[in-house]
Amino acid sequence: MAITISPTSPDDIRPIVCLAESAFPVLYSTLFDGPLKESTIDALGEQRIKSQFRENEKSEGKGKPANRFFAFKAIDDSTGRIVGEARWMIFYEDEVLTKSIEEEVQDRLSLGVPQMQVQATAVFARLLNTARREVLAVPSSETGSDAPVKLRKRVYLIALAVHPDYQRKGIGRRLVQWGLDEADRLGRISYLEATMEGIRLYEQSGFEKVKDISMDLTPFGGKGKLPFRLMIRQPRSKP
Repeated sequence: MAITISPTSPDDIRPIVCLAESAFPVLYSTLFDGPLKESTIDALGEQRIKSQFRENEKSEGKGKPANRFFAFKAIDDSTGRIVGEARWMIFYEDEVLTKSIEEEVQDRLSLGVPQMQVQATAVFARLLNTARREVLAVPSSETGSDAPVKLRKRVYLIALAVHPDYQRKGIGRRLVQWGLDEADRLGRISYLEATMEGIRLYEQSGFEKVKDISMDLTPFGGKGKLPFRLMIRQPRSKP
């Protein structure tokens, strides 16, 4: 099977949203009311383009940015189908947090995406934002007690998704490698929030567990808990 890895463009976002729904069915069925409708796919796609690609465009020609977004797709050459994606954010400097956790949660809810399950989305956003701050916060001894909260400079794997029909074929590993190479080149840690299905791949790539968290699905009509593992990989070389 021939698979090509190449940068993602805004035109790819719609099929990638559908891909993510296929790759993470339990999460998507919790955060959204039923299978994604056309209007929801369009809204999610537009939100992603605005928050990621257009932010990159704003920073063009303004010197070295504090952070920058990168995205890659995996294409099945025989069909032209997008079968995998990876999204990265590189924080070249410590990330200064200007909003509280609840403000960030409200920002997510204010997007007004059709079919959004508001309570479930709030719980999910609050869970990840709280845990992320716990494991990435720069110690106050380094920033000063009166300084704003900062998160460590890092290469952040926002999302990795491979269609179920194409999993366990090495596609995820290839999509991850770009970010690991960049982290090594920059001498930065790599960070991610993994589903249980992805842990083996990440461990084989050098990531180590820093914290386990879970979302209780029962208040939202699901069963049990949806676990996540926060993981960090140390750079293998430094500038």
